[in-house]
Amino acid sequence: MKNKNFLIYFTITTIFFFTLFIIKYINDSRNDYQVVSEKILFQQASTLFNNIVTMRKWSSDHGAIYVKAHEGIEPNPYLHDNHTYTKENELLIKINPAWMTRQLSEISNKNENFYFKITSLNPINPSNTPDKFEKTALEDLNKNIDKKFYTNIENNKYNLMGSLKVEPSCLSCHTEQNYKVGDIIGGLRVSVPIDNYIENIEISNSKTNALYFITFFTSIVFIIIITFTISSIYARELNIRKLNKTLEKRVHKRTKELRDANKRLTEISTIDYLTNIPNRRYFFESGSKYFYLAKREESDLSIICIDIDHFKKINDTYGHNIGDEILKLIASTINTYVRKSDILARMGGEEFTILLNNMNEEKAFVFAEKIRTHIEKLTYENNDIKIKVTISLGISQMKKDDNKLDSIILRADKALYTAKELNRNNTVIN
Repeated sequence: MKNKNFLIYFTITTIFFFTLFIIKYINDSRNDYQVVSEKILFQQASTLFNNIVTMRKWSSDHGAIYVKAHEGIEPNPYLHDNHTYTKENELLIKINPAWMTRQLSEISNKNENFYFKITSLNPINPSNTPDKFEKTALEDLNKNIDKKFYTNIENNKYNLMGSLKVEPSCLSCHTEQNYKVGDIIGGLRVSVPIDNYIENIEISNSKTNALYFITFFTSIVFIIIITFTISSIYARELNIRKLNKTLEKRVHKRTKELRDANKRLTEISTIDYLTNIPNRRYFFESGSKYFYLAKREESDLSIICIDIDHFKKINDTYGHNIGDEILKLIASTINTYVRKSDILARMGGEEFTILLNNMNEEKAFVFAEKIRTHIEKLTYENNDIKIKVTISLGISQMKKDDNKLDSIILRADKALYTAKELNRNNTVIN
């Protein structure tokens, strides 16, 4: 769960900073576009300014120009020698730089929507009195002599004010104002329309806002998708873990059930159902292991074969039910003497066999006699039925030349038959 939360937080943080980077890039691109657009406006306005200044300088250097008087042009009332006459007595109007600038401005405003104006903080012509922008620009240019231009954008116009300095040719018209060569006499304002600039900026802002929205929306969608994916993966992993635990529990339970079932099957296949002691199969499987272990360690091992005397007569006289009860009684009695290291098994019918570890035939004889005498004293009672039971026993000890357990059992079985021939209720060693 900690890894899941860390991964989600890391992803969100990464997307957040990436989003900020994209937004900054978009914003910088918009600002750069605006700066470039303003530079284009400045280039356009400054080019017009330089063209006008060049024409003014040419006119000033040549002492102004004269044109024939005609309709639409009048002499400059603020110029002393504003006209002259030819030899043919034709009126010529003097066009000095200031008057030329005004004439060009009127034409430009009418045809191109460009605006020119000469202005000064101390104008000779009242028409050249500066407005708010022009006054601010002239004051700034006067404070910063090395500064050539002052610009701003207002009223759908890009305004550029360029300083005009006094040149020798200017003194003829401005002697009364006490200007010196190099002084700032005023400025030339150039205004250009910015309809295209505003339209482009609006389009840029609109696209920028759209990109902002797309960036934010995409980031949120990515965060939701990635968070959902991570949560789904971890939820699936958690479910898999739960399923694995459940499966492990089921497997453990089934394994235990199978182990118990196998144990029960083993018991069923190796335990005699009537007497509840090992059967013939178990005796030979386990007895063979004991035999080879005793051979290897050269230890003693003895076999006792037991048979219930006159058991067929008991069955014939009292029935198989009583016979079964006698078998149970004999088995439980013998089992009380058998050690845990020994094996007692019902070999079939009324026959029993005991394998005795680390016991020679002499000790086995003593052991067998204890069992025989104990059973001899028993009386089976069931209502009015009283039955005395005896057993015959044959003993044999493992010898060096024995190669398998059957050899010992065969000798013990012969001893058992000898005991029966000796009027039963005997123990015989072979």
